[in-house]
This record gives sequence, structure tokens and C-alpha cells, in this order.
Amino acid sequence: MENSSETGMFQSKISKENDLLLGTVYIIFGVLSLMGNTTLLFVAYRKKFFPFAIPSAFAHRWLFTEVMCMCYAFCGVLFGICSLSNLTVLSCVCWLKVCYHNYGNKFSSSHARLLVVGVWCYAAVFAVGPLSGWGQYGSEPYGTACCIDWHAPSYNTPAMIYIIFLFIFCYIVPCTIIILSYTLILVTVRGAQHAVQQHVSPQNKISNVQTLIVKVGQFQLLPLVGVYAYAERTARILIGSTHSEVSVSQLSNEINSDFL
Repeated sequence: MENSSETGMFQSKISKENDLLLGTVYIIFGVLSLMGNTTLLFVAYRKKFFPFAIPSAFAHRWLFTEVMCMCYAFCGVLFGICSLSNLTVLSCVCWLKVCYHNYGNKFSSSHARLLVVGVWCYAAVFAVGPLSGWGQYGSEPYGTACCIDWHAPSYNTPAMIYIIFLFIFCYIVPCTIIILSYTLILVTVRGAQHAVQQHVSPQNKISNVQTLIVKVGQFQLLPLVGVYAYAERTARILIGSTHSEVSVSQLSNEINSDFL
């Protein structure tokens, strides 16, 4: 009896076709990642090119021009803000899909594309700011790489305003949104699970808190467009794809199968 329960625990919760598709996607991403990184290492070896900060650190000074310093800092700010903004938007989409499924069902792939474009534009505003006089790029405190000039606010008012805006809108606000979104998701799922457990036998009661944390981690690793499909499935599970109401027993089965 125990062996059969353990066997069922490790059974896939999705169809065989979806498992094959998922495995194929993993292989494609793995091969592309291996090829891309191998090509990068080969080019770096042939051209004697390495990341700017590495040779500069060994040389104990920035080895490149001021223009390269500006480009290096610009890329660092752009990609850094874009990464955190993507995670913020992703958490909002998950929250909308799980907690407000009526609105979440209206979310489509075209909306996801618009959000991605909006994220890049949002990041570009703060990355271009120092190049246009709002803020300033310069050497890092260690002097071997370039980033935002953190000393500029002491003698430059626009730089001070830029740092304040950057701290609030590119750190405090995104982190707060991410924490609140996943907290509300946890509260929603725990509330649903608490209601479901009253109608489920003790043998079938499952603690979804730990498994939800695993799913949240997976959400953070997936691209925004890719997560749309999963979030769509989550919303359909919570409310049913064709019915406006779902019975408690049906909700129990669907929640347990999805969050395992």
C-alpha cells in the first residue's frame, strides 16, 4: 500500500503529450544554451576579448575609454532594471490570474507582448537619463568598472533627484509589488485549501504551502510570455473553463493535482 502511494506521488500531473513537449523544450533550450556559451568562449579566446571588468580588475584600473565606460554603465542599468521589472510584471500577472480570475481570463498573449515592450521602455527611461543630463555615469567606487556615479548627488541636484527616483521606482516599488503579489497568492490558495480540507478525508489532505513556494520559484524563472500559458491554466483550474461556479469537491481535486 505504501509503495503504491509513493509511486502515485511521482506520477506526472499533466498529460503524456505535454510531458513530451516539455521535455523537448528543455532539450532545445539546453542545446541552444550550450552552443551559445561555447561560441562566446571560442570568440573570446580567438579575439582575446574578455568582460571589461575582469582585465580591469587585474590591471587595477579601467583599461578602456570613457565612451566604453558609458556604454558599460548604460547596459548594466538597462538590463538590471529590465530584469527586476520583468519579475514585477510577472508577479502581477500571476496575482491577477489566481486572485482575480475574471479579469485574468481576459489576459492574452498580445497583452503579454505589450507588457514586455513596456518593461523595456521603462528600463530605457532610467538608463538613458544619465546620458541626457539627468543623473551621471562614472567609475564605480572601486575604480575598475563603471556604473551610476553615486558621488554626483553631492554637487549635482539633478543627479540627486535621479538617485531618489531610481531607488523608489526601480527598487522599493518593484520589491513591494512582488512581495505583496505572492503574499496574496499564498493567502488565496491557503484560504481555498482551508475550505477544501473540510470536505476531504484526512488521508487526502495535502499541505500546499511548500509546493506553492516551489511554483513561485518556477514563476520567477520563466519568461513573461511563457508564464501566460501556465497562469491561464491556473485561472481555469480555480474557476472552471466553462462554468461560472465550481463545486468544492471539484476545486479540491484540481488544486491538489495542480500544486503537487
